[in-house]
Amino acid sequence: MNKFSFWLDNARKIALPQSLLPCITAIVLSIGEDGFFWPFILPVVLGVAAGHLGMNLADDYFDYRKGLPSGKIRSRLVAEGSVRARMEKCSYIQSGDASEKDLLRAVLCFLGFAAIMGLAVVAGQLILNGWKSAAAVAACALAALVLGTQYSGGPLRLGYHGFGELVIGLMFGPLIMTGVHSALTGGIFRADLTILSIGVGCMVTDIVYVHSMMETSADRELGKFTFAHLLGGKRMQISALAVMTAVPFLCIAANVAFFGWSILYLAVFAVLPMSVSLIVSTWKFVNNLPHDDVPRWWMGPMGNWDAYVAAGIDWFLFRWLMARNATTFYCLIVIIVFFIDKIF
Repeated sequence: MNKFSFWLDNARKIALPQSLLPCITAIVLSIGEDGFFWPFILPVVLGVAAGHLGMNLADDYFDYRKGLPSGKIRSRLVAEGSVRARMEKCSYIQSGDASEKDLLRAVLCFLGFAAIMGLAVVAGQLILNGWKSAAAVAACALAALVLGTQYSGGPLRLGYHGFGELVIGLMFGPLIMTGVHSALTGGIFRADLTILSIGVGCMVTDIVYVHSMMETSADRELGKFTFAHLLGGKRMQISALAVMTAVPFLCIAANVAFFGWSILYLAVFAVLPMSVSLIVSTWKFVNNLPHDDVPRWWMGPMGNWDAYVAAGIDWFLFRWLMARNATTFYCLIVIIVFFIDKIF
């Protein structure tokens, strides 16, 4: 249990909501659909969680193999206030708490467990609904595996060429949500859920992208080439953030207008002030303009804010947590409205 807890912590279990929220949203929206098979919920959730944790550790493994930035660079950047530099990867290897082989074994264990869960669902869909349904589940799982390993692994190393955030958006939006739907119902394609998944993927991308916008200089010194670097100028960067922030709301509006979704789903627009505030505060930050980083009640929970201020990471967490909270509230509103619509 101690080893399991050790690897859970180093696999960044704190990030699990980024995969489980889209997963649970897709599960809820699949309830009542023809072919919905509730016993598959547990292996689906466990498979998604294990796959996410395994990919996080795989990212550590590939980065370690490539070579980590020197301690001097990290120390200087930490002194300058960089949050990214504080997140020292593979510190457990450098400290001697685990070896490179231990890390690889942990990756294989997590991904192996995810594969077992996935194969169980594929086999079940093959029996229940035939090879097309089984193939749809397998295709989503394999696509996620390829993209996840190519995030920092060879030969593509997408995260090193500025496409890391886009990979995250695709994996935690369309691939998870359409894959979960197929796994539970045997359906091959559902247009309205796919549209929603694009919006959710954009919101998850914002969580990572806002960080890279705030730390472009530090990332460059740490050897990271992010989507913010790929876009270049600050106007292009903020324009991309504005687009990714607007898409989720347009997706809901499209489903209401074209797929008969209840007008109650427009309640997600309650999240819009938070999303607009995220754009404005990020624009002010990257342009060194005065910015009032003070949490308001409508921005959602932000933890022990006084401790963050004392640690000097409030400037980072203000926007990061706002992006996270916007994603959480968006998905929760969709889930709540689904049940209200079904009841009434």
